Amino acid sequence: MRSIAAIPARDRQQGAALLLMLLLLVLGAVVLFSRNIGGQLASASRATNNAAALADAKEALLGYIVTRDATHPGQYGFLPCPDIDATGSTAEGEAHETNCGARYRNMLGRFPWRTVGIDPGRSKGGECLWYAVSGSWKAAAANEPELLNADSSGQFRVLAADGSTLIAGVTAGDRPVAVIIAPGPPIAGQTRATIASGAEQCGGSYVASRYLDNDAASGINNSNVSNAADAIDDFVAADPGGAAVNDQLIFITRSEIEDRLMRRADVTAQLTALTSAAARCIADYGKRNPGGAADPRLPWPAPVDLVEYRTAPQYNDTPVGELSGRAANIVNDSNSRTGNGSTGVFTACNTATVPEWTPTMAALWQHWKDHLFYAVAIDFQPNATPVTSCTTCLRVNGTGAYAAIVMFSGSRLAALNQTRDEPPMNADARSNISNYLEGRNASNHPNVAGNGDYQSGAVSSSFNDILFCIDATLSVTSC
Repeated sequence: MRSIAAIPARDRQQGAALLLMLLLLVLGAVVLFSRNIGGQLASASRATNNAAALADAKEALLGYIVTRDATHPGQYGFLPCPDIDATGSTAEGEAHETNCGARYRNMLGRFPWRTVGIDPGRSKGGECLWYAVSGSWKAAAANEPELLNADSSGQFRVLAADGSTLIAGVTAGDRPVAVIIAPGPPIAGQTRATIASGAEQCGGSYVASRYLDNDAASGINNSNVSNAADAIDDFVAADPGGAAVNDQLIFITRSEIEDRLMRRADVTAQLTALTSAAARCIADYGKRNPGGAADPRLPWPAPVDLVEYRTAPQYNDTPVGELSGRAANIVNDSNSRTGNGSTGVFTACNTATVPEWTPTMAALWQHWKDHLFYAVAIDFQPNATPVTSCTTCLRVNGTGAYAAIVMFSGSRLAALNQTRDEPPMNADARSNISNYLEGRNASNHPNVAGNGDYQSGAVSSSFNDILFCIDATLSVTSC
């Protein structure tokens, strides 16, 4: 064995170089591994913080939604508009109700953190949140929806990171009504350095494309929603560590809002009171006929099948109409037979004689009018000979003699597969009365003989209709 001194210097130098190269390779691998681990840990931490911020924002938004009626009586479920820009008198983080796009148009902007009562979200280390609201649910002052209740569909779909798998929106009822988005770090093309006036809390600007990503692979652009009314917009929930798309998001469905609202006993009580007040407005119509007490004839219903269900003029009686259907507001055809001058059974209900018809009831009727149904006895329809007592009249559970019955349809019943999708966004499921009323209340339609036996009872998995009856003297009672 040779001693080290016997090894040629050139061989010793080559060996040392190899050892140095090996050491450098090992050090490089360690640095690269550390960087990867560090990047993964930072991405995971950012994803966790974003998830917490999104959950906080969603809970605050749900809390706002189910308490908004305290300041806007009769309006349940309205979602705030986004914080659109820094112009005007609206403070940063406040919903822009008067600058929120045309009716039924979706809107996108910064999350209205001040309106819902939370901090901007930077406390968790990320960017301020962004937010999209369905046009069918937005509290937009003059451009609010003309009908909003627990059956109103959302206008969004959410897809997984692959851009094709639907997370939410497979059915109309499953479409989110709102989407909250946490931007990831800037990707190629996104610049966020400039701080716009009025964005001091969140920094940056109100330009959505600088924060929210455009997924070229799927064609889904999280930074843009359609300008068209009743459009359905898609969002992609991306990998928070992705280099091309890294938006994290959370969403709210109508079922989540309905669940929160219907926990409140006062909401059910208000809807019962609406049914009673609506019945009194219909009875008051009969009291205002030119023939006085000798002519208590009542108006015809509106059809069950409407062109669309949101606007009040659609709730219009028809010449020699059916004897059951939706509760009509415009009753010109009935007026032509009775001589009544009503310009609107509900919109012009006489509050002097029907004090129950308060502004709150009028607002509730506006947003729940598709839930109100009405049947009239053949003796009390507009083209009957006026009578003051019932001969061929309506009954409930086999008893009574009623001139008319007003029915309110409760929540959709899963046991009966009730679906209430509405045009123009969906195929019309509201034209089927069985999607609203149960048992004989549905099967009696169209009440051709005008003497139907209707049904009331305890709320169950297969029945939840609310009934109020109008007798021959035009008195109203629960039945």
